[in-house]
Amino acid sequence: MQGHPVFKRFTGMSEPVVTKSQEIAEDIRERWETSDHPVVHKIQDINETVFGESTAALSFKEIRRRDPSFSLPEFVAEVQEVIRPVLGAFFKGDSEVLKKYCSKEVIERCKAEHQAFESQGIIFDNKILHISDVEVRETKMMGDSPIIILAFQTQQVYCIRDKLGSIKEGGQDTIHTVYYAWAMQLVEAEELGEGAIHPIWRLKEMQQLGVAALI
Repeated sequence: MQGHPVFKRFTGMSEPVVTKSQEIAEDIRERWETSDHPVVHKIQDINETVFGESTAALSFKEIRRRDPSFSLPEFVAEVQEVIRPVLGAFFKGDSEVLKKYCSKEVIERCKAEHQAFESQGIIFDNKILHISDVEVRETKMMGDSPIIILAFQTQQVYCIRDKLGSIKEGGQDTIHTVYYAWAMQLVEAEELGEGAIHPIWRLKEMQQLGVAALI
């Protein structure tokens, strides 16, 4: 990737890219706060906000009950490592890779989206160039399950091709900043089956909060 001309062009203009990202950060934060998506909406619910500290404390208590060795910094570092393979698999519709990290809902959504794209002859040729540091936004309970919601942004090549490989939208020089929110759910070993003995974090929901064209 470092030898790719687009990557060189991207890294060569890192300062203006960062500056532009900072300029739109507040706009993206506002979209987060006003999002109608159920996962994001849950975070912003007025009653939840009033009791935010106790809710967070309850969720951490449940996390530690299920996994006494849980470390938030280690968890964030692990999420940081899996962003690239998860997004890459989602772009390609690789459900086998997604099974390692994602809930059934995310996998089914990926399959449905790619079936729709294929029916229209659309092929995404996106490439991740950079991933920002992951930020923890909230810890909540959804039913009996603890949820940790994180946010990050990527800078990626945006390119759509047809079945013959011709570029229909964007291109190898089109770079977007994409803002994501992930909801990670701690799943009990009993729910996982297949001989699992430890609870495992799964990507429950993935939402794009905004997109900004950089180049």
